[in-house]
Amino acid sequence: MKYWSDIQDTLKNNIVLAIQLLLFFLAVYIFITGEKYGFWKSPIIVIILFSWFFLRNKTKHPITWIALFALLVFDLYLFYFRVANHHFVLTFMVLSVILYFYHNQSDILLKNIQMLLVVVVAASAIQKLMSSQFMSGEFYYYMMNRGFVFNVFHPMFSESLEIAKSNSDQILELQATDPNIKESIVLANVFPNLGLFSLIFAWITVVVEFIVAIAILWKPRSKWVHLLFIMMILSILCTRLETGFMALLAICGMFLCRNLKLRLLYALIVIVCLSLIITKIGFH
Repeated sequence: MKYWSDIQDTLKNNIVLAIQLLLFFLAVYIFITGEKYGFWKSPIIVIILFSWFFLRNKTKHPITWIALFALLVFDLYLFYFRVANHHFVLTFMVLSVILYFYHNQSDILLKNIQMLLVVVVAASAIQKLMSSQFMSGEFYYYMMNRGFVFNVFHPMFSESLEIAKSNSDQILELQATDPNIKESIVLANVFPNLGLFSLIFAWITVVVEFIVAIAILWKPRSKWVHLLFIMMILSILCTRLETGFMALLAICGMFLCRNLKLRLLYALIVIVCLSLIITKIGFH
């Protein structure tokens, strides 16, 4: 019980905890992406480390956060068409936190996070809805037959995994041939009725994302909304280990959540995703 009471004390201030988790995620993310143009990033990292160790309690300006934001913008400028979607989300989240340090109004911070979350989830659903390849189920059909989706469960279905590996090998062999020959292959289904399953799963994905976006816009503090949001995050992680994106979504949920047990669940999701990112498992 003593340990649960300590955990509860930590969970009571959700904004402080969410900011700490965001800072930890940001540090890991910057470390992973720091190799590119490291010579130019090094001076900024020196400023970050120096301000964190010596000036974090001695200045009203969030120097560490501003410097980290500068690194995000640096990568955004150089690799605009190559950075992952969650890089944009992370950039706006960090900007919202920096502004919070100045205006110090939690309601403005939470509204910014809420609207960012609504836009991200709704945009994801709209993008899928506009893609004929996705809505026809072709995307999931191709990804599942190559073993790129639901790979968390592959150890439980060794036969399906073997079929997926065989399909991937055939595709690699086809890519190595002369395209003028116009050779083709037929992928074997990893399980029966995969085409119908892919179609249904694609529509369920879009419907759920629209429902979640509307729910967060309508009642961002509701326990049931956060349960639905957490189920969506866990479902995505089971479908595909999008560890970076899901960690950020969980941090957004932490900002908006009132329930202590759900805050703990959000924190666990972030911690697990960060552990997978550090050990280079999943898509970060």
